[in-house]
Amino acid sequence: MRLLRTFSLVLAATVVAHALGDKTVFDTTSAPPPVNPRKADPFVLGMELGLNSLASVVGGRATWYPIQQLAVDAGGSWSNAGLRGGFGLRWFTSSEFSSPFVGVAWKRAAGVDSASLDNGSSGSAVTINPIQWIDAEFGYEIRRTDGLVIILTTGWSTAISSKRSTVVSGTLSKQARTNLDYFTGSGPIAAAAVGIGF
Repeated sequence: MRLLRTFSLVLAATVVAHALGDKTVFDTTSAPPPVNPRKADPFVLGMELGLNSLASVVGGRATWYPIQQLAVDAGGSWSNAGLRGGFGLRWFTSSEFSSPFVGVAWKRAAGVDSASLDNGSSGSAVTINPIQWIDAEFGYEIRRTDGLVIILTTGWSTAISSKRSTVVSGTLSKQARTNLDYFTGSGPIAAAAVGIGF
């Protein structure tokens, strides 16, 4: 009986102490939705690997999101047609964290004075002139709340420069002609970029 009375007093004292000391106000409202990362981190710096991509085969890429569904891209690197860079615009079809997009881009290569097209086996010398391309692209961007960005892009790149190369001497072999078309012509786009937002 004495033990039961002691237990009751301890329990009552604990309840009173808790009631007097606990000032918690229970909030029943739901948490606000997380901020869209394109608003929270409007700048992204990263690397791109691809074929006919904005940043050439491997290069740097920077993106700015002036509004939630629009991206302004810049990229560049060295290519077989010389130093190449470009700018692009992408429109997101959704305001979600990850979204499909459509876009356009403009690229320009500085050219090469003496291009190696077939390891010198034909003895020809070719100058690759400055070239411009217009890209039509679509793809998917994955944005995570921790800032990680993955951009997958495909589409078509169209060379708009008329005189893209000049044969200085010799005759181009079949392989050299194929490589020259590959370095300077139109073609499909396949690219993946990874970056971090800040």
